[in-house]
Amino acid sequence: MNRSIARRAFLCGAGVALSLPWLESLVPKSAKAQTQASVKRYLPIYLPNGAPELWRPSTAGIGAEWQLSGVLQPLAPFKNKLIVLTGLENGTSFNADGGSSVEPSHGRQPGAWLTCIDPGVVRAELGVAEANRISLDQTMAKDPNIGGNAKLKSLQVGLSTWYSYCDDNPCSNSRTVSWSDTGLPMYKSVDPLEVFNQLTGATSLAGNLLGPDAEKRIALNKSVLDAVIENATRTQARLGAADRAKFEEFLTHVRAIEKEATSMSVGMGGLACVPMASPTTAPVLPDMTKQNTETYNKGAHADVMNDLIVMAFQCDATRVITYMLEDERSEFIYGHVPLSIFTEAGFTPAPGFCGEYHSEGQHGSPDVYASITQWNVGKVAALCAKLDAIKEGDNSLLDNSLILFGSAMHGSNHACSMLPMSLIGGGAGKLKTDQHFVLDNRWLRDLHHTVMKEVFAMSGPGVDDFGVDRVDRPAAVISEILAG
Repeated sequence: MNRSIARRAFLCGAGVALSLPWLESLVPKSAKAQTQASVKRYLPIYLPNGAPELWRPSTAGIGAEWQLSGVLQPLAPFKNKLIVLTGLENGTSFNADGGSSVEPSHGRQPGAWLTCIDPGVVRAELGVAEANRISLDQTMAKDPNIGGNAKLKSLQVGLSTWYSYCDDNPCSNSRTVSWSDTGLPMYKSVDPLEVFNQLTGATSLAGNLLGPDAEKRIALNKSVLDAVIENATRTQARLGAADRAKFEEFLTHVRAIEKEATSMSVGMGGLACVPMASPTTAPVLPDMTKQNTETYNKGAHADVMNDLIVMAFQCDATRVITYMLEDERSEFIYGHVPLSIFTEAGFTPAPGFCGEYHSEGQHGSPDVYASITQWNVGKVAALCAKLDAIKEGDNSLLDNSLILFGSAMHGSNHACSMLPMSLIGGGAGKLKTDQHFVLDNRWLRDLHHTVMKEVFAMSGPGVDDFGVDRVDRPAAVISEILAG
């Protein structure tokens, strides 16, 4: 029996295939011994504009030997599930001597974050305007032991609200971190309603997305639950008492997410404002304002995207998601974020609010920079809390996932070394968490290699030869972060 199919049931209706969370009542007897904890998920979260110096904890060590910095303080509830890594570099992906200078930085460095190769080299080799090697997330999504028969092999999401400056480079370098096996950019969906429809509007496991029924549903402002009500009633009758309560709670939650996604889409001028248009052709988002408005709130945008990510993992709709908190060189005005003063000892509130992320933060006030970064860390922490609240066997959804959270550049100096980087989650028990580990200028490729080979047990082409070696440095496992 196919384990992935046995693990999940679907509610199907006109243009809807809504995968359900794990419900023991629906598991065939032959599959009772299999648990949802056997599935691992991977979630790279990209932080734009690097991070301030005070991202780094003041001491290294394990357990009580180290403490979170003020910038990372929102992650305090998950310190025992966190690894902060200092000393990673990705200049080796660009420079034969491993140098950390990579300019123009905003327009080049993100393209190598999950590929460990300079996209410019690939473009030159192929003689095309946009190209790269396959990214880490897509290498994982192609692995049948990871992607399995999930409805979507992967998902790309983000919070961008306007078309960012691309540093006179192809915008694919800074507006996406995912690249297909054909070398093409896989741009993120920033409209929550589009993401919701990707999760609920597929018509088959082969990945055929929205059709006329779904378009009509959107145009008439109908819920996906309206399309599956008969199937839901039949399914509910098959459930035990505990699963019935879980089932009803899930449907209520789906409807709440749908309402939030639709409301956010309307405020952004997205899919909900384009009646009877296919989301594969409709504009995702206009080039709108760079700050909160009466109809747009970045915090609410992050909250609903967090809910969608949790829903995708909980229902096994996909096991690989890339999440860009914004495009690189973000110039969003964070006027909604209160200013704090940061020191190595922590932070204290100060009068006023933050300004524009790039010029007033990254290249302006260190406290504005740290306050904005801390706000983004807080949204990642909120996502972790949601994942950790969902139990899978003896663990949580967060325990059985791995989040890579960090940036492609150091900070205001634009260096491609001392990258702010962290791992969150247990990777199904494969990682030695609750530590701040300092490396000696270690190539980022080694971290990706460790994740693939040791955490996800991958092997073969695409693992040992991931990235491009320009300095005769074979990939090596970072053993210090692995559980004994």
